[in-house]
Amino acid sequence: MAIAMPDPDRVPAGSHRELLLRLHQLYEGAGLPSTRTISQRIRKSPLPETVSHETVSALLRGAPLPAWSKIRAVIIVLCGMSDQRVDVEEELSIGVELCSAAQRGTAEPVVEPALPVIPVAAPAPAPSPPAAVEVLATAVLHGPLPDRDPFFVGRETLLDRIRKRLVRDPHAPLVVFGPIGAGKSQLVREFVAEHAGEYAIIWWVDAGDVERATTSLLTLAEKLQIDFSLDRRQTLERLFAFLAGSRNYLLIFDGVRDGDIRTLIRTVGGSVIVTTRNAGWARDSTHTDVEIPDLDLSEVTQHLRKRDPHMPPWLIRRLVAVVGRMPLALAEAYHVYRHRPVASWEDLPVRLDDPAAAPLSRGGPPCRVVAEVRDALRLIEGDPAAVRLLTLLAGFGPGPVWVPMLAAGARGEVSAGLRAMLSDQVLLRSRIPVLVRVGLARLAPDESVELPALLRLAVRELMPETTAGRNRDDVREILVTADDGHPDDPHTWPMHRAIAPHVRATGLLRWRRPAAYRTAHHQIRYLFRSGDPHEARRLGEEAEAALAGDPAVARNDTLALQIRRDYANALRACGEYPAAEALTAEAMARLGSDPAYADHQLALDLARSRAHDLRIAGDYRRAFELDDQTLQRHRRAFPEGDLRLAASRYNRSVSLRILGRFTEALAADEAELIRMRNGVGDGRAPHRLLNAIAEDLYGLGRYGEIMERLQPVLAHGAGRDLLRARRMAGVAVRRMGGAGAAAEHLGACHQACVAQVGAVRELTIAVAMSFANALREGGQLPSALRFAEQAVTLYQQALGPANPLVQAARVNLAATLIAMGRGGPAEETAQDAYDALLDGPGPEHPFTVAAAANLASAIAVTDPASARGVSEAAYRTARSVYGDQHPETLLIAANFAADRGLRHEPDGDHPSLDAALGGLRRVLGARHPAVLSVAEGTRALASIEPPSA
Repeated sequence: MAIAMPDPDRVPAGSHRELLLRLHQLYEGAGLPSTRTISQRIRKSPLPETVSHETVSALLRGAPLPAWSKIRAVIIVLCGMSDQRVDVEEELSIGVELCSAAQRGTAEPVVEPALPVIPVAAPAPAPSPPAAVEVLATAVLHGPLPDRDPFFVGRETLLDRIRKRLVRDPHAPLVVFGPIGAGKSQLVREFVAEHAGEYAIIWWVDAGDVERATTSLLTLAEKLQIDFSLDRRQTLERLFAFLAGSRNYLLIFDGVRDGDIRTLIRTVGGSVIVTTRNAGWARDSTHTDVEIPDLDLSEVTQHLRKRDPHMPPWLIRRLVAVVGRMPLALAEAYHVYRHRPVASWEDLPVRLDDPAAAPLSRGGPPCRVVAEVRDALRLIEGDPAAVRLLTLLAGFGPGPVWVPMLAAGARGEVSAGLRAMLSDQVLLRSRIPVLVRVGLARLAPDESVELPALLRLAVRELMPETTAGRNRDDVREILVTADDGHPDDPHTWPMHRAIAPHVRATGLLRWRRPAAYRTAHHQIRYLFRSGDPHEARRLGEEAEAALAGDPAVARNDTLALQIRRDYANALRACGEYPAAEALTAEAMARLGSDPAYADHQLALDLARSRAHDLRIAGDYRRAFELDDQTLQRHRRAFPEGDLRLAASRYNRSVSLRILGRFTEALAADEAELIRMRNGVGDGRAPHRLLNAIAEDLYGLGRYGEIMERLQPVLAHGAGRDLLRARRMAGVAVRRMGGAGAAAEHLGACHQACVAQVGAVRELTIAVAMSFANALREGGQLPSALRFAEQAVTLYQQALGPANPLVQAARVNLAATLIAMGRGGPAEETAQDAYDALLDGPGPEHPFTVAAAANLASAIAVTDPASARGVSEAAYRTARSVYGDQHPETLLIAANFAADRGLRHEPDGDHPSLDAALGGLRRVLGARHPAVLSVAEGTRALASIEPPSA
C-alpha cells in the first residue's frame, strides 16, 4: 500500500517537512514502490549502505530522521526507479542541506560572522560585531599552499556548495571526493583563494599518510608557538585546544587515503576540508560531502580554448569523447599534443584512443596519470578479483557499465576465471567499492560503475597485449549475451540502454559473428524506438559497411535485411526520405524472387515500411493498396494479439486518413483502441492511437471533441506523440475560434519541434504550416506569410517539388496572400497547386477541395464575377467529399452563395447564404468568429492541416 505524505500535525512546517515533500515527490515519480522493493534495490546496488524496509517506511511516514547515509541511499534508488530524468546530484545536494537543518532543529541556519583571532598568548576575543557587517579575519597564520592552476575554470556551483556546507555544518568535516584527476585539490585551492580573508589560520596538510599529516600539524604547532612535548600526542592536543579557542581556522587534509587520519581531524572552533579518492569517507554520517563531477561542456571548452583559442567546437567534442571531461584529462591531452609526435589537434583523439601507440606512457615525458594509476594498481595487486574487474571495465567504452549487464555475461562463452566472478554476485559487487576507494572508478546511482575515460586509457596502455586480446573478446561476449531480445518489447530497454555506449567502442561489428550482427540490429532498432534516430542511422551505416565486407553474409541473409530495414527507418526519421525509400525498395526486391519469403515476417515488415515510403512520397493510393494487401497477409501470418498485426492495422488507418476517408479511419482507430484496452494488440501505443483519432475527428469537422481525446497525451505524453498532440490541440483551438491562443500555442510547439526533431522534418514543417494558419486568422499577416513561405520551401527541400504536401503548403500560402489582398500572386499559387493536386491525389481529395476553394477566392480578389465557376466546382466536390453539414462544405457554400449573389442569380437547388450561415451556427456555434465574418460578407479561406504520414 502506498504511503501518504504525513499531515502537518505530525511533521510541522520546517526543514524536516521540506525534506519529506521532496522524498514523496521522488517516491511518486518512482511509481509508489513498496518499502521492501526500495530496501531490496538498495541492497542489490553497489551502495555501501543498507536500509531496512522498516527504516524506509518510518522515513516516509515522518519518523525522526535516520543517518544521512541511509537517506542518501533512499534518494539515489528512488531517482533510479523514476520514469523521468532526475538530477540525482541536485536532489542529494538539497537533501543533505535539509537533513542537516532538520537535525539541528532549524530551517534557516544562522550564519555567524568570522571573529578575529588574537595570536597565542592573548585569548580574549574581540566583541562580536553586528550580524549585518561582514568581518574579515585578522590573519594570524596562512601557511604555504599549492600553486593555483592557471587553467582552472568554472566550478562556481561547487565552490558555492562548499561554502554553504561549511557555514551550515561548521563542526562536521567536509569531504571533497572523486576519482583520480577529478580536480579535488585545485577546487579546494580555489576555495581558499576566494575565502582566505575569512580565516585567521589556514593550513594545508599533506595527508597521504598519518606520518606526513602528523609532521605537517606539528609544523603548524611550531609556527603558532605551541609548547612542545616529548610526546607528540600531547603537542597535538595542545594544538587542537588552541585551535578550538581561535574560532575561525581552516585545515585542509589533502589526499587522504587512510582511515587512521581520522584521529587527527578536529572541527571545534573552525572548519576542516578533506580531499580523498575514497568515497567511503563521504558515507560517514558524521561528515558532509561534495562529490566532484566532470566538467560540463562549457567548462571544457573554456579550459581548452585557454590553451588554444582557435580550437573549434567539433574538435573539442571529439577530444572529450576519447579522454573525458576531468581537468586532468584535458591537461594530459595537451601534454601528449606538446610532447609526442602528433601532427595536429585533429590527429590527437585518434592517437590517444590507440592503446598500441601508448601515447600516455611512451614517446616522451610520461604523463602524470600513468604514475597515479600505477600507484593505485599497487594498492589492489593483492586482490586478484579487483584487478580482473578493473581489466574487464577497461575493455568497455568510456561511460558507465551497468552491473546487471556484467552479471548477464556469466551465461556467455567468457573465459573461465571471469565467468566465476560474474556468476558470484556478492564477489562482483564487493570488488566495485575496492576500485572506488583507490580512485580508479566512480559509482552511479543506477547500479553502474564507471572507469573515467582518461583512467580507462591509462589502464589499457598498462595492460599486456595478450591480456587485452582475450579481454576484448570477453567484453564482446558479455554484450551479445546480455542482449535481452528484440527492443520492440520495452522491458528489454534497460539492457539495451546499457549496451548502447559500448557497441562502437568495443568494435563489435568487427567481430564478424552472427551474434554481433544480431546485437547491432537490436541496437539500431532500440535507438530508433527510443528517440535517437541520428545515432541509429550512424550505427546502421556502419553495420551496412561491415556486412558488405563480410563474405560469409549473403545478400538476402535475413539478419542483413533486418538491419537494412531498420537502417531505412532511421534514415526516414532523420528526414532522408529518398535514401530510405531506395533502401527499402532494394531490400524488397531481394526478397521478391524468393518464394520462401512470401509471407515471412521480414517481408511483411518491409511491406509496412514500403507503404510508409509511398505515403511520404505522396503516392497515397498505392500506399493504401499496399497497406490493404499487407494487412490481409498479416492476418494470415499472425494471431490476433500480435504487435505486427496491430502495426499493420494502424498503417492502413493512416492511409485511409491521408486519402480523406476519415469515417473509415475513425472506425478503425476506435476499434483498435478498444482492442488495446482489452489487452489485445499494441498496449504500448495509446497515445499514438489518440493522436490518430484526433486527426480523424479534425477531418470530420468534429473540432470540439479533439481536446478531450488528446488530454491523456497532453498530460502524460512524451517525444513525437506529445508534439503531435500539441499540434492538433492548437489546430482545434484555431478551428473553434481561438486564433490568438492557437498561434501562441503552435509557436511554442514549432520551437519544440525544431529543437527535438529538427527543422526539415515532416512534423516540424506541418507545425510551421499550422502556425502560419493561426497567425493568418489572428491578423498577423506578415508573420503568417513568412511561415507559410517557409513551409513551402522546407517541404520542397525534404520531399521534392511535386509532393502533394508542397501543394498543400501552397494552398495555405495562397490563403495568406488573399488575406493580404494580393490577388494575382494568390491566383497563380493556387492554380499551380490545384493543377498538381488534380494530377496527383485527384479531384476528390481534401487537399484538392481546399485548393479549388482558395483558387475561387483568389480570382474573386481581382475579378469577383469570374469566381463563380470555380466556386461551384469547389462546392460540389466538398459536398461529395465531406457531406452537406461539414464546416468546410458550409464555408465553401457561403462563398458560392456570395459569388452567385454578385451575378444576381437565384439560389435554385443550391444552398442560400442564410442556409449556410444557419448550418455554421449549428456546427461551430453562433459566436464563432467565422460565422460573424461570413455574415459580414468576408470570404472564408480554406486551410489544410495534413494528417501525419
